[in-house]
Amino acid sequence: MMPVRAGKDLNFLSRYAILLKIFVQDKEFSMQTLKNYEPGETVIEEGTKGTSAFVVLSGAVEVLKKSGKTEVSVATLGEGQVFGEMGLIEDKPRSATVKAITELKVREINRDDFNELLKTKPSMLIPIMKSLFERLRQASDRLAEMSADLGAGKKDERTFEVIMSGQTSEARKVLDDRRLLITKFPFLIGRAYRSADADVFYNNDFFIFEHKPFVISRNHLAISNEGGVMWVVDRGSAFGTIVNGREIGGETGVTRAPLDEEENQVIIGPATSTYIFLFQVVPL
Repeated sequence: MMPVRAGKDLNFLSRYAILLKIFVQDKEFSMQTLKNYEPGETVIEEGTKGTSAFVVLSGAVEVLKKSGKTEVSVATLGEGQVFGEMGLIEDKPRSATVKAITELKVREINRDDFNELLKTKPSMLIPIMKSLFERLRQASDRLAEMSADLGAGKKDERTFEVIMSGQTSEARKVLDDRRLLITKFPFLIGRAYRSADADVFYNNDFFIFEHKPFVISRNHLAISNEGGVMWVVDRGSAFGTIVNGREIGGETGVTRAPLDEEENQVIIGPATSTYIFLFQVVPL
């Protein structure tokens, strides 16, 4: 089957940041789950799987990260603030523990709830645009600083094309027995999903059709040109990727691996995955 290309650019980060706030204000949506916690009770535990976000309706929570055998407090959140939102996007385990400090009431939001709101309540976005833009501005500033650090001392940005081909029969079938020329970076790859157009968190340039049990995540990896080097970057996949024998993503804690300026083997999923591709990096 011929792979489907993404037809439009879904800026899912901006849309989800806006809409999470709306759940605090809109009382018409009865599908959200309200939950109550006592002081000291755990809402989210680091290392567990979860696909929901939480909005604090009343009370306060403490965000804790493991450091050796102890837990370190990294943030305190109160009414109207959101935690666990990365669970809506990634298939990775929770990155922190969240515990109630006081008597706590939260609203749990899953992905289906979120996308329903996107379709039915778009007019409610306007009142919180200012806070969103400030949030994105700060994130943009941090990325600019990181890019400056990475590019220090480099005068010329090298450019490349990448040719993607299948090494196994399953991989060749995904590509319709052709080679794919990639000229746009980052190039986003993930599992095909039946409701892609309606899912705000779903954003890919290339879709891989797969049947259960899944080893490819909806947003799995990106091919990216950073600092004149081509990289495979994990996008929060559950089972990771193996790049020239090196594992990234999943539970490895490693988020990226460089591609050589020649032919590279990329296994999308664990070592048992049959989705094995070759990526040839061509300098321009």
